[in-house]
Amino acid sequence: MAGPVDTCTCGTCCKVRVTIQQIFNVLDIYGWLLDSYVVDFFQEQLWEKLPNSWKIFLQTVSPEEFGKWLANDISCKRVWPLSLLALRQITKDLQLDRDHRNDGSTLRCRAKKFECNSENFIVENKNERSHEIHVALKKHNNLFLKHVKKKKRYEIQQIAQICADCAQESKTRCIVDIGAGMGHLARSLAFKHGLCVICIEQDTELSQQARKWDKELLISLSKHLPALSANRPQHVSIKLENTNSNRSKTTDDMQKIFSNDFNLSEKRSGFGIVGLHPCGDLAATLLKLYTSQCETRFICIVGCCYMKLTLKYPVSALSGYPLSKYLSSFANYKLSYTALEVACHAIESYCDKLKTGNYEDLIVHAYRAILETILIKRDSQLRHSQVKNVKVTKSMTLKQYCALATANFEEHLRPKDSDFQNLQVKFYLSRWQHIVIFGALRTMLAPLVETIVLLDRFLYLSENQLCPILKPIFDARLSPRNFLLFSMKNIEQTLF
Repeated sequence: MAGPVDTCTCGTCCKVRVTIQQIFNVLDIYGWLLDSYVVDFFQEQLWEKLPNSWKIFLQTVSPEEFGKWLANDISCKRVWPLSLLALRQITKDLQLDRDHRNDGSTLRCRAKKFECNSENFIVENKNERSHEIHVALKKHNNLFLKHVKKKKRYEIQQIAQICADCAQESKTRCIVDIGAGMGHLARSLAFKHGLCVICIEQDTELSQQARKWDKELLISLSKHLPALSANRPQHVSIKLENTNSNRSKTTDDMQKIFSNDFNLSEKRSGFGIVGLHPCGDLAATLLKLYTSQCETRFICIVGCCYMKLTLKYPVSALSGYPLSKYLSSFANYKLSYTALEVACHAIESYCDKLKTGNYEDLIVHAYRAILETILIKRDSQLRHSQVKNVKVTKSMTLKQYCALATANFEEHLRPKDSDFQNLQVKFYLSRWQHIVIFGALRTMLAPLVETIVLLDRFLYLSENQLCPILKPIFDARLSPRNFLLFSMKNIEQTLF
């Protein structure tokens, strides 16, 4: 069981708290960019709200040039506004380093009293039999790739070994994969690494599909490796609730499954928690489960979908953000839905699009903003109406987009031919690249929002006397939400 809430005074945690303060200082000035809806670009005249020096300068900057500048390309020879240069630099200095190749990007709580056995959480597997099986399975790795998309394959390859090493280091064979989906990660942990895995998934259909593919994989593996001995993952379709009683019940249920289905001693079946991109509040729920239950040995989570976090102001036990006492004590700790949503975008991919001139599909944002002005003119109650998602191709016109986007609207509310002849609409369309650059400004600030969310979770573990590690483990271009938050309890804390 985690200890009482405490404030860690190690250098890392002190720096984390200062960084959070500095980020909010930046957002106090420029946070309106993140809080703006791009759909309101023309309606709210968002371009006019930019500092005058920016507006004048950016009038003559192409998206390609802006993308190169954003990526620190030295080929940019212009003299940029000083305040814009300063903002780019401060966002770079304050955000977490997203480069998975940089060893210096790892954050570790250094407090002595929080010390755990996780300083180097990748450990050598010394079980010879496990090593032999692992080598044999490697020859048939293609069997594990069936039904798995390229991005998910890459993620599983990276995180599965980390989870297996954590299990060995924390002296447990048991893992609970929460938000397991169709069980791709669980199958790798169970069959490749010989672990006992329980999958918790709210969607019953996904659990049923996972069982089908478990059976299919086991049959295929048995043909090539008749001597393979592995426990099939156990799938449970439940929703985790954010209450102490529910967390205790979940832990008891997991203990019973490990005892009954895997023939493990209930008193010795402490388990690790794994979450590969748990959506929204689920990441916060997993952290609360880990800190509140003594049976939980370690946690490995890579969060996502920050805009789905429950934002309770003032903070309550049901809040998904903030979690830490430190951040909860701030007078202004609020983050908007739009800020959290843009934090889920990939700044690397956005810059790549701009730099290479491959950004024509981004005209969809201008089309949608223009459609907004047309709809509001038709009826003010149509503001922020839900329209159909339309994939814009190079040849698609504004008129074609609007027809598809409003296909479900009543006829009298849909745009007419006369709307597209309107001089104001034509003027808006000529400024579509301004929307691209405005979006790039928001994307530049977005990593600050993700940094706040992740550092809040880091401090939450630290305050509960648990040793957190935060590290980018994926290539951000392949998997934009690439930070692993990891913690392992002392063995003495977890054993009865």
